[in-house]
Amino acid sequence: MKKRVPFLFILVILLCATLLFGCNDPAGPTPPKEPAPVEQIGQVPEAFKQIIQNNLFKDAVGFEQRLLKTEICAQDEENNVLEHRVLMTDLYGNELAAYTCRADAAYDVITLTATADGGFLFVLGFFDYSLRQGGWASDAGFASRVIKCDQSGNLQFDTALDQIEGASLRFCFEKGGRFYFFGNQQTPETDRTGVGSPTDIYMAILDHTGAFLKSQTIAGTDFDDLDMAEMSENGFLLSIRSQSDDGAFAGSDSGGYGVNWVIEVDDDFKIIQKRKKEGRGYFDERLGFKDGAPFYPSDSILKSFDAGTPRLFIDYGDFYLIVSENETGIYENQPPVYNSIWYYTETVYTAYEDDGDLIFRAAVDSTPLDYYDARAEEFWKNPPWGKTEES
Repeated sequence: MKKRVPFLFILVILLCATLLFGCNDPAGPTPPKEPAPVEQIGQVPEAFKQIIQNNLFKDAVGFEQRLLKTEICAQDEENNVLEHRVLMTDLYGNELAAYTCRADAAYDVITLTATADGGFLFVLGFFDYSLRQGGWASDAGFASRVIKCDQSGNLQFDTALDQIEGASLRFCFEKGGRFYFFGNQQTPETDRTGVGSPTDIYMAILDHTGAFLKSQTIAGTDFDDLDMAEMSENGFLLSIRSQSDDGAFAGSDSGGYGVNWVIEVDDDFKIIQKRKKEGRGYFDERLGFKDGAPFYPSDSILKSFDAGTPRLFIDYGDFYLIVSENETGIYENQPPVYNSIWYYTETVYTAYEDDGDLIFRAAVDSTPLDYYDARAEEFWKNPPWGKTEES
């Protein structure tokens, strides 16, 4: 057994300090809900048995009549290249189309979007990281790519946006034959590789052929972060948290702290209205559609939901399905220095009648056990304090 006494001692000290100084309320804080599996309820219809058994809807992105999801289907470790597969299905998991592409490990598939012509669009976004041999992935230059496929999965366009990171293209909307993108961009004048630089709100437009039309920023000189973007009657509504006191955020009186703004822009990015108020939060991201309208985690339907964290909402017309992730227990072999808790998890499928009556609930294990075990094994083989003798 490896010697872990120093770390266990530190953990005990931290726990004691929390007990002594962390609770001024005599009654103490409300204890968190203990992780536990959900209760299986009702009979799963035949159409959903394979979906649940194979956990087909985990990490899927929902639209009115289609779902999109992505997977890494191959990895070339020697050349640090990944093969991505983007899959489009109907609401029962039947494959409609797919597209496969290869890219350096600095690129990830994000911003999955079902398009009006029955096809789909996604962003192969660049995310910088430090290289083992020194330097950064961005040193050789980079370009995030917007990729559009038709309803059969055939490539229609692949547009490279030079020096644009994936975070700049977090949201995509199709409107009037154009594709609108919104996100955060590190301010070019202050951008330093490997350093968290001040950010601006980035906006861009591509036409239906993938041709770049324009880009624009909303900015001050401090950190300006886009929490959420959504379509509005007159254009787009942007929920922003800004530390700037100048530029687009003059009069913010932030004092170096984040201030909430809601800014509405039209289809050409002209600012229609600015209000210093709280908008939609960063984690209130669309789960799907209900009756043709975007459905968000803050919807009152989810107020009493008790099967973990909702990830996907699917409207089937006369009933709806909520797909969620639920913590069932704590992984017992987690290394002591990671600043998070590793949980066993399950994906939960819960169906309701339109009036809210429960139809069925079933779950399937979704714990990334291979990842946990590999990380734990690697840690204990090469602990940060060096190898010790077995005792």
